[in-house]
Amino acid sequence: MLVTDALRRAARGEVRADTGEDLHAAELAAAVELLQGRRNAPLRLLLAHRVAAYVLTFLASFLLNKALVWSGVVRFSMWGWLLWIPLLAAEAKLRQARRLGQQRVVERMQARHEEARDRASSSG
Repeated sequence: MLVTDALRRAARGEVRADTGEDLHAAELAAAVELLQGRRNAPLRLLLAHRVAAYVLTFLASFLLNKALVWSGVVRFSMWGWLLWIPLLAAEAKLRQARRLGQQRVVERMQARHEEARDRASSSG
């Protein structure tokens, strides 16, 4: 839900460039960055309606597997599980954004500590 709100704010041009050392804000900023563009529009749609996407994907995969088995095409079907690929791709983008946000916060903290250490060594 927060990612969807952040994407809407980014579309309106209300993006904060500097998130400082706020981990949550950095993760949201990374998610917005990774989900921009026309290519990621389906992933944004899935994430905007996450619960509905999970429910519909489960029902569609279950029904597809049952339909293939009942029709006699196969005895056991796993084809319906392929319908989960887009949802798993969206979740992977969110995990990637979380890692990227954490990495950026750690880098900012390290830079701040190095700057403080340099100031302390130059003044002392």
